[in-house]
Amino acid sequence: MQPGPEAESFILAVGYHGAAFSGSQIQPDMPTVQGEIKSIIEELNWSENAKIRLSSRTDSGVSARMNLIDLELEPTLMNNLDESRIIRAIGDRLSSNLCVWGVSRRKSSLPIRLASSRTYLYRLDMIHGWNNEVDLDVLEEICSIFTGKHDFSAFSRQDPDRLPVRTVDECSLWRRENGGIVGFKITAESFLWNQVRRMASAINAVNSSNSSIDEIRDALRNPSQARDLGRAPADALLLWNIDHRDIPAHWAASLPELPFHAPPLNSDPRAIARWRATALSEIHTLLESDWTSRFT
Repeated sequence: MQPGPEAESFILAVGYHGAAFSGSQIQPDMPTVQGEIKSIIEELNWSENAKIRLSSRTDSGVSARMNLIDLELEPTLMNNLDESRIIRAIGDRLSSNLCVWGVSRRKSSLPIRLASSRTYLYRLDMIHGWNNEVDLDVLEEICSIFTGKHDFSAFSRQDPDRLPVRTVDECSLWRRENGGIVGFKITAESFLWNQVRRMASAINAVNSSNSSIDEIRDALRNPSQARDLGRAPADALLLWNIDHRDIPAHWAASLPELPFHAPPLNSDPRAIARWRATALSEIHTLLESDWTSRFT
C-alpha cells in the first residue's frame, strides 16, 4: 500500500471487548467494530461521502486496548467538528463493549493501515492444558527464535494475496510480579492472519512436551513441510499498541501492571473453568481501567 493524496480526517482510538464482535472489519449481518461505528455515523447524518478506514483487522473474539479508525467526512463537517464533539457524539451512542477514548485531527497522505508497528499481548496461561511448570530458558529461546525476518507460512492461515514473510521486531515474555508467566508480547509492522495465535499454540506445544524447539526452528526454515501445531484461543489475545506517524505519542501504553492470578495447581476441569472465567474478567478490567484513565 502506497501513500495517497493528502486529506484531512479524524483518527479515532478505539478499544473493544472481542467477545461481543465477529471481528473488527465490516461483515454483512454480523456485529463488528467498524460496522458499529458506521451505524453511528449514519445515525448522526454524517454518512454522506464519509470514509471509515480501519488500521488493524482482528479476528472474532480478539479484544483491543487500541485500534485505529480513520474517519474522513465531507468538507463542511470537517470544518465544523472538532475532537471533543467527535468523541462526545460517537461515544454517547456506543455499546458498552466498544470505547472511543481518543480523537486526533490530521492532514496526511499516509494510510491508516501503514503503521510503524503493532503490539499484541497473548495470555499463554489461558490455553487449555497449559503447564504451569514452565522452563523459562526454553520459552525465552522460543521468543528469540521468532524474532527477526522469517517466512511464517507455518504459523498463519494461508492467504494467496499476502506474502508470508514478516519481521518480528520484538518477542518477549510477559511475567507476573513473582516472575511467573502470563504470556508473551510481540511487536511487528504487520502480522499474518492468525499468526500470533498459531505462535502461541506452538509455544504451548513445546511447554507441554508435545513439540520441540527444533521443530519450531524447522517450521521457520521449511514452512511448506511443517506440521500444524494448532491455533490458540482468540479470547486470550489483545491488540495492545499501534504506532502510527500521525497519532499522539501519549496514546501508547506500557505493559499492564494489574495483578493476574495464576492458573490453579489443581487440574480439575471445573477449577480450570472457574479460573478461566476469572482470567477473562481480568482482561475486561484491564481494558476498562486503561480506557477510564484516558478520560480522567
